[in-house]
Amino acid sequence: MTEPSNASHKTPIKQDISNTNENSQDCDILSIRNNKSKTKYILEVRVSDPQKIHGDRGSSGSYVSYQISTKTNNPSYHTSNFKNNQDTTKVDYDMDKIIVVHRRYSDLLLLQEILYNDHPTCIIPPLPDKKVFQYIAGDRFSQRFTQKRCHSLQKFLRRIACHPILSESNVLRMFLTSDDWEAYKKNLAKVLPSTKEEVTDSFMNAFKSVHNQSEEFVEVKEKNDRLNHTIIKLDKIFHKIIKKNDFISEDFSKLGTNLQELNDLIKRNQESGECNINDSNDEKLSQNLKSFTNGIIQLSYGLSDLNKYLDYEYVVDLKSLEHFIDSMRQLVKLKDQKQIDYEELNEYLTKAVKMRDNLISGYGGTNFFTNKLEEMAGINQESVRREKINKLENKINSLNNELESAKKIADAFEKETLKEIKLFEETKTKELKESLGSLADNHIKFYEKMLETWTEIDANLK
Repeated sequence: MTEPSNASHKTPIKQDISNTNENSQDCDILSIRNNKSKTKYILEVRVSDPQKIHGDRGSSGSYVSYQISTKTNNPSYHTSNFKNNQDTTKVDYDMDKIIVVHRRYSDLLLLQEILYNDHPTCIIPPLPDKKVFQYIAGDRFSQRFTQKRCHSLQKFLRRIACHPILSESNVLRMFLTSDDWEAYKKNLAKVLPSTKEEVTDSFMNAFKSVHNQSEEFVEVKEKNDRLNHTIIKLDKIFHKIIKKNDFISEDFSKLGTNLQELNDLIKRNQESGECNINDSNDEKLSQNLKSFTNGIIQLSYGLSDLNKYLDYEYVVDLKSLEHFIDSMRQLVKLKDQKQIDYEELNEYLTKAVKMRDNLISGYGGTNFFTNKLEEMAGINQESVRREKINKLENKINSLNNELESAKKIADAFEKETLKEIKLFEETKTKELKESLGSLADNHIKFYEKMLETWTEIDANLK
């Protein structure tokens, strides 16, 4: 019989590296929630101005740097750059000051990894993919790619800023304020735990399922599976709309150019005197054609702007929400792993107890031929039986302790996961409301502009 091993538990990275505790358990990690600041500060983050930087960091080559601007009324953000031995109470700092730093994509990956390790019971927001195909095609520095990634990175940081636990993280504060991030990053890299064992445990439990899943988690899974399916369908639909709008905008642009050329031809004919049309009619035709041409050009520009919003923001938000749902699923899987650990320990304990009881009653142990061989070898079978019973008693006592610990961890993870799912649902609802509202506002703005433009053109044509 093979004894099931407890899944390794993530140990949070302490911000004071010298005080890292290698033996901290998941129950200690869960207590982090009780240390939250009672004061809720405003934390606004904006990612902008992606710039191509020619790398000077070894062999990293060129990369994209993003400007991250932070506005907050949290005093610790405004005093973070002062030395520890400096009396910050005497420092005159501006709470309305916008803190600006520059970070690259790999810096945000590191931030995400640290938050994963520090807060294993939190839903860590997802980052955009590495976009391998764009890298191969040499397209990772294009405006379209960097602007879309810029929007995704901003979504990532704003989700963290809205989270009651993650927003209080010291590493987030350092990330958003520190001018010595590179040195801080090197120190963190030395204490980041290896994920090899965690991956192994996850793979071993990948084909197992919880025997008694609560109705709450079943409902959450079904609800978000339906939403995820809808988002995937919307993503496909809007990609088709964007592609179609690109063609339509291009056609209107060409039509506007052709109409402009026609208007120029009419003017040249007027100047050369080749037109036989009445001068007043000729002038009226030229003015009407110019007005209509401007309307077509405005339609092309307006449709292009609307399409840019759909491509750069709305579709990016859909994909980000899809990944966000997947992050929630990963946390539920982690909770399931803790539950599976408990159930396997319980099964192993039941088998050990049954084996001990069989040995005590005289029915357990080795088979008939083994008993005869031991008897011929002069081995005292009663002594062997008692020795096996004693070993099983010790194993049962040990398993009882492990089972109690596994039960506490599983219950704690389930409790914290339910809290996280509640926060996730609130964030998801808020984002969907904002995204659909923005989608409606941009369409209304487009149609209002077109109504105003063509109403004016219609009046001029009469």
